[in-house]
Amino acid sequence: MDTIGVVSNLEGKAYKDIKKLWARPEREYNCVAYEAYSHPHVSFQAARTSDIKGLKKEMQKLTSRIRPFEIEVGGLLHFDKKVICLQVKKTRELAEVHKLINRFLEARCRDLFHYYIPANWIPHITVVQEIRAAKSFEMAWRELKDSKIKFRRRLGNICMVKWYPDGKIKIARSYKL
Repeated sequence: MDTIGVVSNLEGKAYKDIKKLWARPEREYNCVAYEAYSHPHVSFQAARTSDIKGLKKEMQKLTSRIRPFEIEVGGLLHFDKKVICLQVKKTRELAEVHKLINRFLEARCRDLFHYYIPANWIPHITVVQEIRAAKSFEMAWRELKDSKIKFRRRLGNICMVKWYPDGKIKIARSYKL
């Protein structure tokens, strides 16, 4: 069984700005920014499948029904003082894309990620993960929480990503909307 995820990668200026933001925690707080998957993104869902090839084909049909959509980013949040993220506003349009992807994977895969089911999903862009020490979290949070990071971007892609045994996550297939 392969573990796959469905994300939408940021592009252009937003991509470059987030990559710069990722460099600070690694350099200044001895934290990991985002080493498993090197593209700033919004995650929709992840699950396990025994037929990644077939899923890629079916995903092509699904993504042909999705139009580019806008995200609105502003403010920071954290999950259990281990992950710091940029907040992405859960608009009706974004929630509909998420529900469509979740239903698609629910019908074809198993072991969907609990935190990403519609009732639990908090759209975000990870800035810092794997914060191992409370002191590192406090330093990173204190500095980053006042960042005036706010933007709107139209996202025009959906990507299927795959987890590998070495812990890396790579694009299995990208779909232009």
